Parts: sequence; C-alpha cells; structure tokens
Amino acid sequence: MQITIRCEGADAAGELAASLHQWLLDEPDARRHAEVQLVGAAPVEGELGFVLDLVQLIVGSGFSAGSLGYTVAQWKKMNAPQLAMSFERNGRTVTVSGTDAEEIARVIRQLDEE
Repeated sequence: MQITIRCEGADAAGELAASLHQWLLDEPDARRHAEVQLVGAAPVEGELGFVLDLVQLIVGSGFSAGSLGYTVAQWKKMNAPQLAMSFERNGRTVTVSGTDAEEIARVIRQLDEE
C-alpha cells in the first residue's frame, strides 16, 4: 500500500515534511515495514522546481494503520499539533487536523478499504 502524507497550509511545509520523514525513519517499526521517502509535488506555475514537501510510504503487511497513526500522532504532538495533514492513496485524500492516534489510524484504514 502506498500512502502520501502532505503537511497542509504551512509556510514551512517542506521543513515539516523533512521532520516527519526523519521521525518515521527513526521509528523501528516504520523502518522495518515501510519504505519511507521524501518527495516533491509538481511545481505550480511560476515556481522553478520541486520542493520536497511530501512524505511517501510504501507500507508492507507488517506495519498496521494503528502503528502509522500512533507514530504520526506522536510526531504531530511534538512538532506541529495545529497542523492539518492530508493522507492520500489511489487518488483519494482525507485530511485530519487533530493529534488523536485513533483518528489518524481510522483515516488510514479508510483509505485502505476503498
């Protein structure tokens, strides 16, 4: 399963994405069961190039939505509790703004079901 995570509406979206990327790489379960990459969205008109502002995960069967939800929630609590984050899979996007691990895990599970 591939999931793309975007930090929404932040001037420092690239820095926040880099921080989340490193947080996930430091998490043993994520490192073991997911391929974590920092990637860039296509530049909008007027921009010169890509900004690395997305975290992309290719998740194996050993890394549950609950584990990812907990890991992301912990990062949000420590780094950007008011930040809205979008989770995208297969063209479907859901945005969460809280730091509740269960809510984030539920969103990720919903993306997996459809």
